[in-house]
Amino acid sequence: MSATNSKVKSKKLLLVILIATSSFYIPNLKGQSDDPASHLKVTADLVSLYIWRGSLATISPTPNFQPTLSFTKGNFEIGVWGSTDFTGSYKELDLYVFLTTEHIKFGVTDYNWDFSQANYFNYKNSETGHRLEGTVGFTGTENFPMSVTWNTLFYGLDKDPDDSTRQVYSTYVEVNYSNGPVSVFLGFTPWLGYYNNYGLTSFDPDAPGKTFSIVNIGASVTKSLEISDTFSLPLKATLVINPSATYSRNDYINLMFGITF
Repeated sequence: MSATNSKVKSKKLLLVILIATSSFYIPNLKGQSDDPASHLKVTADLVSLYIWRGSLATISPTPNFQPTLSFTKGNFEIGVWGSTDFTGSYKELDLYVFLTTEHIKFGVTDYNWDFSQANYFNYKNSETGHRLEGTVGFTGTENFPMSVTWNTLFYGLDKDPDDSTRQVYSTYVEVNYSNGPVSVFLGFTPWLGYYNNYGLTSFDPDAPGKTFSIVNIGASVTKSLEISDTFSLPLKATLVINPSATYSRNDYINLMFGITF
C-alpha cells in the first residue's frame, strides 16, 4: 500500500470518529446555554511512576512527565495526552474525544505507545501501532458519588497472540467511589486480553489462561499544596494492587505519587 493511500485512509478514519462523536454531541446541546463556555486547557502531571489500569506502563519503574492539551465547548472535549520518561526509553501520545451528558459519558481514545510498530499515520488494522478504544460510563451524582466505566479496544494493535488477524476486544471495567479527597477503585477485565496479558504467563507457561481477572484495586488521596493565597498545586498519592499480575512480579503492588501543574 502506498504512503498516500495510507494517509487518506487514516484521515477518513479520524473523520468517521469525529462525525460519530458529533452525532452524540449536537442533539444533547439542545436546552443548554446558547453560549456554552469553551476554552483551551493546558495541564501537566509529574508522576513518580506510570501505572495504567493496574500495571506498569513502562519497562521499569521510572518517573514520567504527562502533559495534556485540550479544547472544551459545553459538554464536549477533544484533546491530546502524552507521557514520556526521563531516560528516553518511553513515549506515548493519545488523542481523545469525550462527550458528557448529565451523568453519562461517551468517548473514543486513540492510544499509541508502540511507535516502532508502524508509521504514526499508518492506521491499517494489521500494521498500525494504534489502539482505538470506545468508552461509556456513569459519572455518579452528588448524592451517589460512585462511577462505573466500561472501556473496550475495538481496532488496531490488540490481536490474539495465536492469530494476528483476530481482534481480541480487550476490555477494562472500573468502579470508583469518591468521598472528599479519598477515592477507592476496583478494576477488572471480563475476558482474555491486554489486561491479563492475553492469558500468557512467564512464571508457569503450562498454566491455563485467565479469563475474568481483577487487575486493579486501590485508593487515592489528594491534597492541595498552598503556594500562595492565589496559587496551589494538587498532590496525589495512589496505592495500586494487581492480584492478576502473573507476568511481572513488579506489578503486584505499587505506590505512586503525582503533582499537577
